[in-house]
Amino acid sequence: MKKAVLISALIGLIAVLAAGCATTAKGPSDEQLISKRIQECVAAIKAKNFDAFKGFVSASFDSGVVGKRDDLLDYLKNADDAGFLDGIEIDLSGAKTTVTGDKATVAPVFANGGFGSLGLGFEGVKEKGVWMISGVEPGF
Repeated sequence: MKKAVLISALIGLIAVLAAGCATTAKGPSDEQLISKRIQECVAAIKAKNFDAFKGFVSASFDSGVVGKRDDLLDYLKNADDAGFLDGIEIDLSGAKTTVTGDKATVAPVFANGGFGSLGLGFEGVKEKGVWMISGVEPGF
C-alpha cells in the first residue's frame, strides 16, 4: 500500500512539473522580437538592400513626412543615389520601446550620415505575429 501511494505521489509530481514546464515557456517578449527586427532592419539599410528593407515595412505604412510605403522606398533610393546613405550610422542607445497591444513605438533613434543628424520616432504594428514598421516621424 505504501509503495502504491509513493508511486501515485511521484506520478502526480511528475505531472505537475510537466504541466508547469509546458505553461512557463513563453518565448521571447514583444520587446525582444522588436529589438531583433530593428537589428535586421538596420543591417538592411546599411547594406543598402532595399528589397530586404521593404520586408520590414507594413503595406499600411503611413507618415506625414514621407507618405506611403512606396514613397519611403523611393525616398531611401534617392537618398542613396545622392550618397546620403554612405557610411550611415544608426544610434539606438537612447531608444525606448513601448508596446501597447499590437502597436509599438521606438524613439528616439538617431541617424547620422552625409545628410547630418536626424532624430526619428518609429511606429510599429504586429501583423500576423510579426512586427512591422507602420510609421516614422522626425524631430525626436
